[in-house]
Amino acid sequence: MAEHVAPTPRDRRRPRITTKPVPGSDPTPPQEPPRHAETENDERLKQDKPPHWG
Repeated sequence: MAEHVAPTPRDRRRPRITTKPVPGSDPTPPQEPPRHAETENDERLKQDKPPHWG
């Protein structure tokens, strides 16, 4: 007997649409500055627990 092989799903990706940039926009914008330190909110998050967690 031959083994049953599941059919492969079709590739459902669609082509990516690109548009022209808005007149006056900067093609190479500066990077966004960091907003906060990685450990800034850790203590508060550890203390904030839902009431049902006891």
